[in-house]
Amino acid sequence: MSLQHIRRVPTFCFIFLTLLLFIPRASAQNKGDSLTDELKAKLINNVSHFTFGFYVDTYVTIELDDNKDTSNIVPFFANCPMRDQIRLNVAALEIYYNDEKVRGKLQLQYGDAPNLLAAPEKEWIKTIRQAAIGFRIVKDLWIDAGYMFTPVGCESAWPVTNFVSTASVCGYFEAGAVLGIKVSYRISDKVDIGLMAGDPYSLAYQQTNHLAGVLFINYMPLKNLTLTYSNLFGNQALKNAEIKNNLLYNDVQIAYSPIKNIDILAQCDFAFQSNSRMPPDTNKIASMVSGFIQARYRFLKHFSVTGRYEMFTDPEGFLSGVYNYENKSTGLMMNGCSLGLEYKPVKIGYVRMEYKFLHANPGNKVYYSNTSDHLNALIFTTGVRF
Repeated sequence: MSLQHIRRVPTFCFIFLTLLLFIPRASAQNKGDSLTDELKAKLINNVSHFTFGFYVDTYVTIELDDNKDTSNIVPFFANCPMRDQIRLNVAALEIYYNDEKVRGKLQLQYGDAPNLLAAPEKEWIKTIRQAAIGFRIVKDLWIDAGYMFTPVGCESAWPVTNFVSTASVCGYFEAGAVLGIKVSYRISDKVDIGLMAGDPYSLAYQQTNHLAGVLFINYMPLKNLTLTYSNLFGNQALKNAEIKNNLLYNDVQIAYSPIKNIDILAQCDFAFQSNSRMPPDTNKIASMVSGFIQARYRFLKHFSVTGRYEMFTDPEGFLSGVYNYENKSTGLMMNGCSLGLEYKPVKIGYVRMEYKFLHANPGNKVYYSNTSDHLNALIFTTGVRF
């Protein structure tokens, strides 16, 4: 999908309009002048509802171990995926429209992050991060349609929205976006709910031509505390598959700021899918649990430090795939930690350094071309978003 080309105004029309602007006005305004002013007012009013933004992020990921790696892509990195190179994570254009009864958003992106998470047969979707339009039905009730994020998970492939630049392995396997419709309602200042239906597009949830549903509830009992529950449910099997893979993916988030300059964010995901166990019990339900907890402390004026612990356990491999090691088959199971330092010289820009350590189950030799079960890496990112 590409932006529509703007039609060129004929030269004589441009000259004519320019002359109109410079003709001296009569003391008594006539009907033509009123229409011109009315048109100007409408144009100014419409433009005032638009917001435009730009975002650029570059990075370098440095592996600290001596293991020889024949692949340039670091496994399970939703961003900063290419090792030992200075690369472009994302370059994006954002357009938003907000009116009393209409709203819309369009985010176009290019770079390593969108390329990584787009399947070859879905190349058209990788350049679009979001594209949706919404209408207000009654007060606080909205219907949106298009390509939209699911509320499942609080991490992003865009480093700027994360506490530390890279997302957790938990976030890597979450449902990314849905091409469909959303109904949302704000019950009060503390509670809002919503329901989505559509076809999920992401790495773990390929387009299946089966509709998926998403339910979400946000509750803010205190100004510094937010609780969120969301889920994704539906048949994730391919359209012509004889066996159904009914999935229920649950996500719980807690965001808490106990005192000024300290932010705590915790997330737990747990999922169940039918007919997904490894042999010989392939007709049984498989389960997965993952999550993380992280805390950020802002000190001085432009600096902050963040620590995160994460875990991911998918013993049947229905999300992460099955690995074979010493004649045994297992899904992905790992844990790890990240430590990040951020410097924000200006409000719209940042420079970050992150140390990341991940350790997988001994049967999951997933790093350094399947020769190691752990990863040590330094990630440097810098970006501007305005």
